[in-house]
Amino acid sequence: MLEYYCHTRLFIHTMLLSLQLTNMDPFKDEFLLATEIVISAGQYVRSAAKSQSQASESKECYADLVTEYDQKVEKMLMSAISEKFADHKFIAEEMSADGNSAAFTDEPTWIIDPIDGTTNFVHGFPAFAISVGFFHLQEPVFGIVYDIPNDKMYSAVKGKGAFCNGRLMKCSPTTELQEALIATEYGSQREPNFLKFKIDTMAKIVEKCHGIRSLGCATLNIIQVAMGTADAYYEFGPHIWDFAAAHLIALEAGAVCSAPNGGKMDLCSRKLMVCSTKELRDQLTPLIDDYQLARDC
Repeated sequence: MLEYYCHTRLFIHTMLLSLQLTNMDPFKDEFLLATEIVISAGQYVRSAAKSQSQASESKECYADLVTEYDQKVEKMLMSAISEKFADHKFIAEEMSADGNSAAFTDEPTWIIDPIDGTTNFVHGFPAFAISVGFFHLQEPVFGIVYDIPNDKMYSAVKGKGAFCNGRLMKCSPTTELQEALIATEYGSQREPNFLKFKIDTMAKIVEKCHGIRSLGCATLNIIQVAMGTADAYYEFGPHIWDFAAAHLIALEAGAVCSAPNGGKMDLCSRKLMVCSTKELRDQLTPLIDDYQLARDC
């Protein structure tokens, strides 16, 4: 326990130095709390992953899984936040799955995915993360993504850069699609027309780029763009909690975030594109048709 406490304190101190946060920064207390509870929740999930005891059940589709750890981590995070910030609002994956509709307002709002990449978590595939984004006036204030298997904490505060374990991150300078590595996903929906749309779109893109990769985790796909290890990511179907935190991290790393058609990103629309450069975005958008999805909020 002492080792964990010292690790947490040291990590938070490193984050503060990297982000140059001071007592004058608004929402500093929220950021500190978020960092601490995400580390704590990550330790809990890591222990569960090692125990190999993560029984799962399906939501609306057999490929859309949830475990007791998704539910417990979400309650753990929300309880700790509510204890200190009782008037703050939440949009969270398991809360929404229980039938509580998401209301994205101007109030201080936490957007939480307790385990993004649950299917990976269930199978022991090392790509899953805790994602916490904090918004005010419907604008991102900070985002935190904890890549649990690799013990990497990605964070950004608006206007202060993007960091991995305290080290500054930058997107790649790639401007040509033929030199780009693109990330996307099949997702968990199995409706035939939707799958065909995704496969047809991938086929058009893969003809013109270095390759396509899928991690099975929207959050970490976006992080790859922020790190410069992928050059673009697009997807139809993810929810607001899948990318609320990561998209700010990508923006702060220099990425261009938009709708797949190149228009303004709509966090509730369940479709997005994140590119390392505008030039790359402009080459991708003509290859991607639109697909209408039920909105999150």
